[in-house]
Amino acid sequence: MGQMSVNMPASLRSTISMLQTLTADRETSLSRLGSGLKINTSIQGPQQFFASRGLNQRAGDLDGLKSGMAQAISTVQAASAGVTSVKGLLDQARGLTTVTLATLDNTPSAISMRRELAEQFDGILRQIDKFVSDSSYGGKNLLMSRPPSFAATDKSVSNVGNITGIGKAAISSVTSANGYRVSVSGNGAISTDATDLLRVQDTIGLAQLNLSGLNSTTEGRFDDIKFELYGKPGRDAKLVVLDGDESWTTSYSQSELKALAESGNKLAVSHSFNSGAQLNLLIDGKMMAQALDASGVKKASLTRDVDLSISVTNNEGVTLERSAATQDTSMRLQAGENSFRFPAGTVRLEIDPKTIQGAAETSGGITGDLGSLTGAIELGRPTTEDLADTAVKLEVARSGFGAGAVAFNQYTSVGGGAQTWSQLNANHGIVTIGGNNPLASKGEIVVAPGALAGKTANAVFLYNRSAGSGGLTTIADGDFDAGEFANPYTEGWQQSAQLSLTYGAVSNGRRTVSITDGLGGSFNGTVADKGDGQPVVIRLAGGVNDGATIGLFNKSGGAGSRFIDVHVGLNSYAVADDATTAAASSFDSLAGWSGIGTDSNISVSIGASNSGGLGLRAVSVTHTAMDGSIGVTDNLTIGNAAGPTGFTLSSGAQIQFDASTGANNYSWRVAAMNSTASRAAELTVRSISLGEKATMTTDQVSVGTAENDLTVNLNANGSSALEIKAVNLGSGPLGLGIDNAANGWRDRSDVNLAINDLERANIRLMSSLRSLDVNMDILKTRADFTSEFSEVLRDGSRKLVVADENNESVKVLTADLRRQLATTMVSLMTQQQQRILSLF
Repeated sequence: MGQMSVNMPASLRSTISMLQTLTADRETSLSRLGSGLKINTSIQGPQQFFASRGLNQRAGDLDGLKSGMAQAISTVQAASAGVTSVKGLLDQARGLTTVTLATLDNTPSAISMRRELAEQFDGILRQIDKFVSDSSYGGKNLLMSRPPSFAATDKSVSNVGNITGIGKAAISSVTSANGYRVSVSGNGAISTDATDLLRVQDTIGLAQLNLSGLNSTTEGRFDDIKFELYGKPGRDAKLVVLDGDESWTTSYSQSELKALAESGNKLAVSHSFNSGAQLNLLIDGKMMAQALDASGVKKASLTRDVDLSISVTNNEGVTLERSAATQDTSMRLQAGENSFRFPAGTVRLEIDPKTIQGAAETSGGITGDLGSLTGAIELGRPTTEDLADTAVKLEVARSGFGAGAVAFNQYTSVGGGAQTWSQLNANHGIVTIGGNNPLASKGEIVVAPGALAGKTANAVFLYNRSAGSGGLTTIADGDFDAGEFANPYTEGWQQSAQLSLTYGAVSNGRRTVSITDGLGGSFNGTVADKGDGQPVVIRLAGGVNDGATIGLFNKSGGAGSRFIDVHVGLNSYAVADDATTAAASSFDSLAGWSGIGTDSNISVSIGASNSGGLGLRAVSVTHTAMDGSIGVTDNLTIGNAAGPTGFTLSSGAQIQFDASTGANNYSWRVAAMNSTASRAAELTVRSISLGEKATMTTDQVSVGTAENDLTVNLNANGSSALEIKAVNLGSGPLGLGIDNAANGWRDRSDVNLAINDLERANIRLMSSLRSLDVNMDILKTRADFTSEFSEVLRDGSRKLVVADENNESVKVLTADLRRQLATTMVSLMTQQQQRILSLF
């Protein structure tokens, strides 16, 4: 059967096509209802699709910014919490200063309490640094900026710490590079306040109390000297004087005090402490008896001022100084820490009072109880730099003696002898301490001519001086003229020297002489020998002493050599001396010498054994007054044996000396004083010292960084951002600027420094807190804006592509209804078509 085509009616075809369209529309609406979007792909609506995507991307970018802002807000909140905690610690520190200001007494307990409070203050500063360090969030700490840092170099700190008497050196609160030169100066002269002296005298019952001396280089002290008087009224008295750990005790019975009071005299006592302090006082029996208290003890303290200071000078020339010679505690040098606060750093030096004197630069000098010589002896110049300090006791002084020479009898073990020779030329005021050799002396003292007249503890005689074994010498004939004390022919000397002298024997009234001074000067020639007591003047040529002269005296005609010391003193005045001894027979005191009313010469001539009779020697003693008022000779006898001998002369003078056996001649020049001093001068000569100095240098040790600064982006392209700079709220100089407690808060000024630091720190802290609050408000406002704006963008994005559920649902229902109608229509049309076909 062949194929047969059936043509569908146009109406059927149209209905089927409509049915297909309705099905497709229905599927589209169902898809939109399922996704909620009316445009799911760029094909469905390119313009809306890409516009929506752009809005969504912007909203997503803003979401990212919101996250950064939220983290920034947390970082600022962490910093704010740290600031609040630091504020609480500052309040605690301020409370410590308030307590300290209420305990400013100078008692040991109050000083100890202030030191403890100062340590607590430093502890709070350390806690502030810990709180600041812990205030980080997300790797950022807005309270720890990283500016450039500065510190002292290790070597320079070590150099300062190596200065004698400085146990530790450090510098705090360093804000820039600088240098700090540390130097110590002062000869260590010990003194005290006159008001304090009177107060102690009145409290303890003393008279003429005096504190002097030179601060020891090994046992020095700065603290007060304490006096304690034990005993009740009518009982024995015991005086205890405390110098640190060292004590000195002197006791007096009731009867001794009574006898002293009734005599009207005062008992002179003195004591030298290891610290170098020298106490001299008079015990007044009546005053001390009255000072005894019913409690059994009375106490007083004497301030000690020491000529010693430490100065620190920075590179700008600003100098800060602390001195042990002031009682102003804000400037006083103390044992322990001493701080020197500069704008760019605080130098801190830990001082050992025992040894710091050894580092002092000093031009030399003398100190001590001058006794009757007060006002006559002044500071002079030392002769060397490296000799030890020398204690000296001077008994004698007399101007207008002979050719203007004055002598001191020095009672110390200086120069290797129990007594050593010293001399003064009144025209130039130089006395050399420490022996016959000026170059080996310990120091110089300047004595005003005429100031010593009538002042002595006893009549004092001048010692004979021996020129040695003869030949040429600077010593004349021993008759006490100027040649015995200061060679009058030394002129033109520019520098001290030791001369090497070689001389030949006298021949035809002349002798050869050769002199060198070791400094390029010399003399070689033949000179006339003028005999005993007649000088020949030699002139040197060459070197620093070119043209200088010296006078030499004939002591014998033989050849020989010797050394002569030439010492250049004040005003280029030179003393030449080659004496070998300065002995005065064998006695070492003035006991037995009295009744000499005017300056005199005592000459003694002792004959040979039995010259005065069997077992006796004849003695001739001549007493000649220098002013011519006395001129008597006594002819006496003594035994043949050696021993101490004393005479009362017809002039009324009493003399005593040791007489050797056999024939001997003695001669003494005696200074007779018209007044008696209460005690001899006791003083210390301090040698020169160049002192110890060192510089503490501060340099930059790290560069500044911005690692803790916080940058918060406020828009997607980064064109808008909030910069939050980190601050330094640590306690140090680059932060809050609170320095550690100064000097253990010894003084109100030290506490005031801390208070000022705290006030500045509080202002800086509040400023930082306000800045954090402002940034916090900005961040929160921007975060809210960003959140709202991202929602606007998303809403706009949705509006471009979101499906209308109601509309799409209507479309589905409409499509379903039309499909049903179309399906019914197709079914009817198909049935009709089938019926038609069945007709065939």
